Order: sequence, then C-alpha cells, then structure tokens
Amino acid sequence: MQTASPAVDAMLTALMAVGRAMRQRQEGDAIDPGTFWLLKTIAHRGPLRITDLATATHLDTSTVSRHVAQLERNGFIDRTPDPADGRAQLVGISADGQHQLDLAFERRRAILESTLTEWGPSDIAEFERLLSKFVAGITNDTTLNNQDNQ
Repeated sequence: MQTASPAVDAMLTALMAVGRAMRQRQEGDAIDPGTFWLLKTIAHRGPLRITDLATATHLDTSTVSRHVAQLERNGFIDRTPDPADGRAQLVGISADGQHQLDLAFERRRAILESTLTEWGPSDIAEFERLLSKFVAGITNDTTLNNQDNQ
C-alpha cells in the first residue's frame, strides 16, 4: 500500500476539522445538526418529494422521513401537494426555515472568518486561489462524479 503524501494527510485532517465545526450545533442554532444539511438541500433544490430528497442526500427514505417530520414540527418546512401526482407531497423550506438556515450559515461563516483574522491579504488571496483550484479538481474528477451518480 502506498503511503499518502504529507499534503494529502494535512488536507484530510483539515477537511475533517472543518466538517466537524460545520456539523456542530452553534450557540443560537434552532436547527438540529442532524437536519441542517437536509434543510440546506431542500432550500437549494426547491420543493421535492421525500424520495427525491433521500436520493439527493444519499440517505434512506425512512431516515429522511423522520428528519422531515422534525423539521415540520419546528415549522422549518411546508408540505404542498405534488402537482404531478395529487397523492404525493412536496416538502419545501418555510420562511422561518430559510431565516434559521441563513442565521446558521452566518454563524458558520463567522467561525471560518475568525480563523483568518491573523492572515494577511496576500495569504488569504493565495488560499482562495489554491482552494478554488482544489475544488475545481474535485468537481471535475470523473471518478467522484461517477460515484455521485450511482
């Protein structure tokens, strides 16, 4: 087995640390960390069926149904009839859900911004350039794109 380069190891460590920080409940969050990314997906993709939401998030339908029920109890989503099939329902983000999601993202941006307070403008510009290059590489990697479509 080939040993990973120090840069790859550092990247894995950084991504896991950022992921942990983004998943943790922040002071003032009304959205449960377990439903945060689900609500973000609903906000981004628009109203959709629970089965489509499960597919989009790579979760099973029963897990998504439980989380959607919690989001609905908290008033963060609305259910509407599916115009394509009156028996089905679509879940969409409510005004309060969007407001709470915006606040949650502001808190997470603040965490990331606080880590850059000691950085100079040229360091931040270089980091942004390299991070954009990295993300473009991940996005264009056909292996990852093929896995996302399975």
